[in-house]
Amino acid sequence: MATERLTNEQVKVIVDRLDEVVGNEFHDAICIALNEFGWGKFGDDEGIDDSDVYRIKSELALGYLNEYKQYYDNKHESNS
Repeated sequence: MATERLTNEQVKVIVDRLDEVVGNEFHDAICIALNEFGWGKFGDDEGIDDSDVYRIKSELALGYLNEYKQYYDNKHESNS
């Protein structure tokens, strides 16, 4: 199956759109997750500290990077 590589411009447009969509919903998703686990009643009246949101985003990003690294390493090991 042939695939085309995205241009840098296409990647930037996608990143900007995802940042807008995910960024707008990220705080609500955190509050919902905390509520589902019974760790408080988070919502409009009770916020999450920006440093906690940053830590969550960093952990999520590192997870994606590690997942890709494993994929990349496995792909190149099998080609050796």
